[in-house]
Amino acid sequence: MVFHKHNLIFTGIPKNASSSIFDILKSNTDNYHHHESLLLEYTKNDTDLMETYSSFCVVRNPYDRFISACYQIKRDEEDENPNLSLDEIAFRIRDNGIFNEVFSPQHNFICFGNRILIDKILRFESLNEDWKAYVDEHNKNARFRVDHRLPKSNTSENRKNWEQELQLLNNDNLILINQLYAKDFELFEYEMVKR
Repeated sequence: MVFHKHNLIFTGIPKNASSSIFDILKSNTDNYHHHESLLLEYTKNDTDLMETYSSFCVVRNPYDRFISACYQIKRDEEDENPNLSLDEIAFRIRDNGIFNEVFSPQHNFICFGNRILIDKILRFESLNEDWKAYVDEHNKNARFRVDHRLPKSNTSENRKNWEQELQLLNNDNLILINQLYAKDFELFEYEMVKR
């Protein structure tokens, strides 16, 4: 997402606070909230202009993000499948090829191969502190200041922490997550759980 008013490019990785950050940065001239890779964003905009903007994103522990995506699917399909378990959603991905952007690995949005293209990575786990520090630095030379207070948007309710939720997954699905997000674990330095 390109925010011309703030000279910022925000790569909104699904389930990584993209709604919250869009809500605080948007203006009437900015594009809608979407989840496109940084490379795709460059192809749709003036490259010379984009080179003058600062880029950032938020990464999240792959297990926590996967579980958050499962809760999103459960909310989206509440009328059809109100009691979907995390294992059932993982089964749909593994055996039925049901896969959408909310499950796409994070590196697909901000990397070319193993090269991270983004200027600044914030972490979901410490987002309030990371956001404040990022905004402090940005506001030093900004024509339009950005607010330090980050709203909470599109959050799941009644969710346990990811460690508890992960215990509900069977071994095959844990292996699936580890394989699917192996590069995310490595590039963003999150610890992989093995049983």
